[in-house]
Amino acid sequence: EVVQIIRSVFPDDIEEHALFIANRESRFDPYARNFCCTGLFQIYGSVHEKLINSLGFTVDQLTDPLVNSVVALAIYQRSGWAPWGG
Repeated sequence: EVVQIIRSVFPDDIEEHALFIANRESRFDPYARNFCCTGLFQIYGSVHEKLINSLGFTVDQLTDPLVNSVVALAIYQRSGWAPWGG
C-alpha cells in the first residue's frame, strides 16, 4: 500500500528513485522518526513547515504516507534529491 502511494504521487520517470529513497530513509515505515525528521521520506518538519503549510498540511500529518509523499515531491521539485543525499 505504501509503495503504491509513492508510485501514485511521483512521476513515472522518478518513482523508482523515490522508492529507493523512502526505503533507505524509513524502510517504508510511515511512523519512522528520529530527532528531527518524520515519515517515509524523513521530512524535517520545522525546516519545511512553510512548504508543508502551503500545501494545506501540518507537520503533525507527516506520518500520513500520502501527505509525506506529496511533501517529498514538493521538496524534490525545489531541490532535487539533494535533501536526501542524492
